[in-house]
Amino acid sequence: MFSFLREQDKPTIQKLFRLTVHIGRGSNAEMPANLVGAFVPVFIAAADHETAALQAATTLRRQGFEFIDIADGKIYELDVSKWDEFVREAWPEFVDHFPTQQVVADRLTSEFFFTGPFASYETKESENHRQ
Repeated sequence: MFSFLREQDKPTIQKLFRLTVHIGRGSNAEMPANLVGAFVPVFIAAADHETAALQAATTLRRQGFEFIDIADGKIYELDVSKWDEFVREAWPEFVDHFPTQQVVADRLTSEFFFTGPFASYETKESENHRQ
């Protein structure tokens, strides 16, 4: 009789996506002063690829960064059950920086946004050519 209530109570499980973004310093104060931008792997829970890209850009802008682009133009859907293995293979030196597979799986029912290691740079390319 009240089955519709049970359906509404069920949390929606979202998919896990990875995209590498190119960001500029923007107004973010956490990025060291000598750096002007970075390439950053972003991991985000979303219903689909488009929503993942939009949420990643929005969250980075809220953090004060300038969202420039998706670096390689690709958005990957990841298998949460292979998260720990993925992290060990991709960033063995940063394993402790990443959330565990269990934490990621638990967070797929809520907002999940996580950045991997920043590959930052100090000057804009156009400034290098002037010197």
